[in-house]
Amino acid sequence: MDATVAELARGRSYDTLSLREISKLAGIAPTSFYRHFHDMEGLGLALMEEHGNTLLDLMHRVREQASGGHSLIRTSVETLFDYIFANQGMARMILQESMSQHSVFSEAAENLFTTMSDDLAEFLIWDAKKRDVPLAHPHLAANSMVAILFTTGIALLNRPAEDHARHIEAAIVQLRLIMRGAEAMGQATG
Repeated sequence: MDATVAELARGRSYDTLSLREISKLAGIAPTSFYRHFHDMEGLGLALMEEHGNTLLDLMHRVREQASGGHSLIRTSVETLFDYIFANQGMARMILQESMSQHSVFSEAAENLFTTMSDDLAEFLIWDAKKRDVPLAHPHLAANSMVAILFTTGIALLNRPAEDHARHIEAAIVQLRLIMRGAEAMGQATG
């Protein structure tokens, strides 16, 4: 897995990697590869799952920081993009596969987005109750927020570094608008 991540970090696309090449880079015989994975698809799915779990853990830690007085939205966005920039190869794989049609990887990326969105919606509901603020459509708000973050992530991977701050600030504003709208709608219907 480490050898694959290293190749992705060098700018290689996952679909250009071969089992023999990865085995050689990992210092194992190709037949040993099969002790760990059925095929390259299995390796890719394991990588996506591992990085998806890391993203969820990061977001949980961000929420703990936010309860200490930090801006939840700003901290979430900055943490996510720091992770994406530090893991560009894997981020590119996950983000690009989310846009491909009918592949095992696109299904895994969609499952990751759904998991992140569901997790965020649960947090939004909990946070609104804690703050005694009515909140309308928390699942729709969470879906929109996750979509904005990953769309921005795709754009940032293909843009020069000097454009990053502007796009990150735009994502922060968009997420704040979604939250203000969900809260305003909650008050209007409450």
